[in-house]
Amino acid sequence: MKVYFARHGQTDWNILRKVQGTTDIPLNETGILQAGQLCENLKEKNIRFSKIYTSYQKRAVQTAQIVGDKFHTEYEIVNGLEEMNLGLFEGHTWEEIHDLYPKELQNWNSYKRYNKSPEGESYQMVMERLFGALDYIFDHNDTSSDDNILVISHGAVIMTLIVMRENLPFENSHTIAVDNATPIEFTISELEEIRKKVFSQN
Repeated sequence: MKVYFARHGQTDWNILRKVQGTTDIPLNETGILQAGQLCENLKEKNIRFSKIYTSYQKRAVQTAQIVGDKFHTEYEIVNGLEEMNLGLFEGHTWEEIHDLYPKELQNWNSYKRYNKSPEGESYQMVMERLFGALDYIFDHNDTSSDDNILVISHGAVIMTLIVMRENLPFENSHTIAVDNATPIEFTISELEEIRKKVFSQN
């Protein structure tokens, strides 16, 4: 089994470069088209999957619905796949955050894996609840089979997996672009190695 993660399609806040986090913003017209393009990308790469799992947030569910309809595949909402809670940063651009919360931003950036944004989560917290969601998914699938699954999630969530797989510092996480509606492949063994890194340093 392989797990393909894909970020939801575009929203209006993506265009405005506003931090979304837990704020439940739906797809815009471009986002709907991108979800359709995700279907084409999956088809062109001959990526087959038996089930779709998605975050509960509108932008992810809408993406999952479009893909599910195209491939006649069920989707299931799983808690833990939702975007990082960025607390007071949400609804602002990073330029605005720099002006409004300079000390809080500096503190968060100084130890990004474990420090929380004000009233939000740390990346470590995101990874721990992500693997709780993956535990549920793996419990309901035969990970030794040839069936693959598709997980519709969010930029920060998927970014944490890339950072851990590549052994990159979280302080450089802003340099990692997770494009909308683009499948990113992880093997079960890769995810298990990431799991060890996530929980071995607690």
